[in-house]
Amino acid sequence: MTTTGSVDVNLTPISNSINSASTLGANVTGGVADQGDLIGLAIGLTIAIGLLFGVVAMMLVLVVKLIRQVKGIKHA
Repeated sequence: MTTTGSVDVNLTPISNSINSASTLGANVTGGVADQGDLIGLAIGLTIAIGLLFGVVAMMLVLVVKLIRQVKGIKHA
């Protein structure tokens, strides 16, 4: 039994799906990398601001100690 006719195989939808999947994968990995950069920036800023407040507090403590010593010298 012989059959005749043509078979049309269209691979464009499969190709489009693969391209879309690879684009999605690239976008996801890029987004994760961007989030990692933002998290690192936030941690760095938090540490820097904490150190700045620590230095300011230390200076205030030193100023208060110096004022007490100056008052002690005046009254002596």
